Amino acid sequence: MTSLTIVPSPAVTAAPLYVIEDQLAALIETAELVSPEQEQEFRAEFQAALTAAVEKRDRVGQFLAHLEQQIDFAGFEIERLRKRKAAYERTLTQLENYVIETIENLGTDGKGKYRALEGKTTTFSLRGCPPSVEVTDESAIPSEYKTLTLKLPAVTWEQLLDGLDIEQRATVLGQVRSPEVSLDKRSIKGAIDGGAEVPGAAMVTGRHSLRRK
Repeated sequence: MTSLTIVPSPAVTAAPLYVIEDQLAALIETAELVSPEQEQEFRAEFQAALTAAVEKRDRVGQFLAHLEQQIDFAGFEIERLRKRKAAYERTLTQLENYVIETIENLGTDGKGKYRALEGKTTTFSLRGCPPSVEVTDESAIPSEYKTLTLKLPAVTWEQLLDGLDIEQRATVLGQVRSPEVSLDKRSIKGAIDGGAEVPGAAMVTGRHSLRRK
């Protein structure tokens, strides 16, 4: 009887191309989940897979193009949602003001309180707002109550720190683009509360905010 001899399989010296391709795809798709501690190991595995997958490197290029498209799309969506959010906020403020005006027009009860509007699931009532600043003319408000956010080259900023002469001042002013101006209403309120007069601003009292239960 002839004995059966089992011949061991030859050693695999290189992974099949489809295996390398799948590994590369998995590495690409999990890149965002790599922790700082795994960064070095991931980098080595990615480089090894990319080097081995000679005929499939287009996958990386395609994925990079996909990421660029997603970045552009995300930027578009952010701007669209920002406008949508602003529109909702304007509508919310407008409708709340309508309700507040309606309740105020109903007058107060015998105790001097504004009447509530009750529905089956919602009750509208008013509560007094603390005194707040209303800007009537931003350009008239003194600079001491304003802060500026400027964008300028770092080199120019370093020159500014070293001390400005006339030419440097002109350079800085020429490089400033669309400065953002914000008002320090807390300082304005403090000044008005202290008896000072701030041009372009006034203290507003007697307003109400809407409370919904």
